[in-house]
Amino acid sequence: MRVLLAGASGLLGRHVRHELVREGHDVRPLVRGISLEPDAVYADLRDPASLRGICDGVDAVISCAGAAMQLGNWGNRVSFDEVDHHGNANLLAEARRAGVARFVYVSVACARELMHTEYTRAHGRFVAALATSGLACTVVRPTGFYGFLLELLRMAWKNRGIIVGDGRAQTNPIYEGDVARACVEALASRQAELAIGGPEIYTRKKIVQLAFEALDRPPRIRYLQPALLRIPLALTRIVNPRIHALFEFGLAVAQTDVIAPKYGTCRLEQYFQEVIELTARARQRRPVFRPLPTSIR
Repeated sequence: MRVLLAGASGLLGRHVRHELVREGHDVRPLVRGISLEPDAVYADLRDPASLRGICDGVDAVISCAGAAMQLGNWGNRVSFDEVDHHGNANLLAEARRAGVARFVYVSVACARELMHTEYTRAHGRFVAALATSGLACTVVRPTGFYGFLLELLRMAWKNRGIIVGDGRAQTNPIYEGDVARACVEALASRQAELAIGGPEIYTRKKIVQLAFEALDRPPRIRYLQPALLRIPLALTRIVNPRIHALFEFGLAVAQTDVIAPKYGTCRLEQYFQEVIELTARARQRRPVFRPLPTSIR
């Protein structure tokens, strides 16, 4: 099958591409930046003109594309609505024009409980458009990726652990490689939606403790009351709406049970340990802890 993969250079996209190739599919990676790869195409989802023709000859589209999830990049003011909603809508329009048969989109689990956040609403707006597009489609709804929890390892390395609220909210986060497998399986699925989570359910407190345990350090945890964060959160909306949306979503999921049917097989403890071992081999005398992307498959 000829598959256009949007967001091919992202955390999830790299794994989806690997899985597509492993399954024998012909992949056309769509990336934001200029690529030296001969089979990659460059386009900006926010610019419909740049998308013209990218779906020609394509059987299916998998979109992992969305606005950047990095908290540190304060200079990037591109909102989630611009990319996750309108950008993917532009891609959907081009897919329809080209006669693409199937569209797989990666959204978020427990969307109803989190719909008060801009991040989730942006996904929801596109899901609604996709449902009425006339294309055969599957929306994959994973819980939080393991890769997004690596910041907990960095903080534990500095002997810091922070929990918003009481830490009792539960979730079963999932390895992005397992999500990639679900995305590829969705190409042949008749399910309209596929909610997936990891093999183990943890409290938010336990996840922070696992980061310390992986480093063989005693937990040092500080609890933050959500009410104390309201004013700083409001100020970030003025400075950078994208960062505000990320903080808003992060505060919400920290206090909400985000649990999906168990699908993944890689355990979080295994993931943390692999990242630590990879980092140690790459940086024998590192002054700081900067986890490398894991190679777990």
